[in-house]
Amino acid sequence: MSEAYLWALGLTLLVEVPVVAACFAGQRLRMATVCALTTTPTHLAMHFLLPGLLGEARHWVLVGELAVLLVEAAAYALLSRPRDLPRGAVASALANGLSYGAGALLCR
Repeated sequence: MSEAYLWALGLTLLVEVPVVAACFAGQRLRMATVCALTTTPTHLAMHFLLPGLLGEARHWVLVGELAVLLVEAAAYALLSRPRDLPRGAVASALANGLSYGAGALLCR
């Protein structure tokens, strides 16, 4: 794994974990852990699996971001107590939108 990838993963976790935790008052530690454990494999898939499967960046980024949003929303919804699909979807959308934006700003 390259140093650049590890920086990208670190930035993603730095942004997404607190956002997801903030969305779930009363279970912040639990959901921060869920976020870290869910985001790491989805991030790996985005960077190493999808480019080989879908080729052009515009295809794999769009498909990947949508898939990540859905997978992470489902994880947050299923593992929150009580289960909360709308909150999981909002948490995933906020976290992924902010981390994508942070990455885009830093990669300029």
